[in-house]
Amino acid sequence: MVKEYACRQCKMLTTGKVCPNCHSTDLTAEWSGLVIILDVERSQVAKALNIKTPGKYALKVT
Repeated sequence: MVKEYACRQCKMLTTGKVCPNCHSTDLTAEWSGLVIILDVERSQVAKALNIKTPGKYALKVT
């Protein structure tokens, strides 16, 4: 299984070394909680978390 890393800037999850959302390289394997946003326009969760791009996000990043 491939390890997923969370971006410390935007909390998006990735398997690469660079965040596909904000292009940051400040990633960590220390994260918990998962939210998947499919439709940012209609999602109340995306609005509450200020998420603008569909994808997988960590709820807590350390």
